[in-house]
Amino acid sequence: MEIRQLQYVVRVAETLHFGRASELEHIAASALSTQIRRLESRLDVKLFERTPHQVLMTPAGAHFVREARRILDQLDLLRTQTQSIARSATEHLSIGFFGEALGELTHRVFGAFAAAFPQTRLEFTELSMSTQFEDLGSGVVDVAFFRMPIDDQRFEVRPLFKERLYAAVAVAGPFGAATSLQVEDIIDQPFAVAGDTTPAEWAHFWTLAGARGAPGRTGALVRTLNESLSAVAYSGAIDTYPASATRTFHHPGVRFVPLSDGPASVQAFVWRRGNTNSMIPELLEVTQSVVRDHIDELPEAESLVD
Repeated sequence: MEIRQLQYVVRVAETLHFGRASELEHIAASALSTQIRRLESRLDVKLFERTPHQVLMTPAGAHFVREARRILDQLDLLRTQTQSIARSATEHLSIGFFGEALGELTHRVFGAFAAAFPQTRLEFTELSMSTQFEDLGSGVVDVAFFRMPIDDQRFEVRPLFKERLYAAVAVAGPFGAATSLQVEDIIDQPFAVAGDTTPAEWAHFWTLAGARGAPGRTGALVRTLNESLSAVAYSGAIDTYPASATRTFHHPGVRFVPLSDGPASVQAFVWRRGNTNSMIPELLEVTQSVVRDHIDELPEAESLVD
């Protein structure tokens, strides 16, 4: 007994016409009739009464059709479940983030994505400032949320939003009581500088090299934000942080003071060129939609999504 024979019997039962049934099944009427006769022969049961003017189901045929429909429904369910399991095993997305990721919008983005694509397994990797670009470029992660500037031809970059820059200063230091600072106030201070393997243009942004026109003084070499906070609190260094990071990271020895004329920090969605993971554009679309609709939940930020 073959699955196609069950399908043919059910189709004839629905139409009570071999010609119409064969058209719906895209098979010649003679071939469909032959398949049903073979089934009847194997069962040693007549499923249909055929006359020159009509086709009728026998009582045995009516029972067979009910059971055939149940079997076909079960087979459809089996196919769907098997495909879902296969997708769950193959559809995964490795996501890298540094620092605060997307701040207050992080949960919205990944909650919305998980609800829309429950079959996709998400893996999260916290990146260090010194290795984040290489981790994406080498395939450790599929996508990453990076702070610009990003000048690397290996990557596709989609800016998401920009926000104010803050100076991280020691509570006990000379700027500990300041309510606002300008770039010129701190431009000549020693900075917490990202480690040597960090791209120069990225490290220069956070030490305000653009305003200075040259690299600044190095107060400490750091790889993580916790190392940066310790360098600020105890080593006399200064660092700069985007607004969302100041709400995520705290240290009793550090104050975050807004820079009134500092450059804006831009958060971006980044992936490696040539990565064919089908979930990357889906996550990008969800992320852009959340930023577009909920940017007001991210204080001091401005959407860059069209």
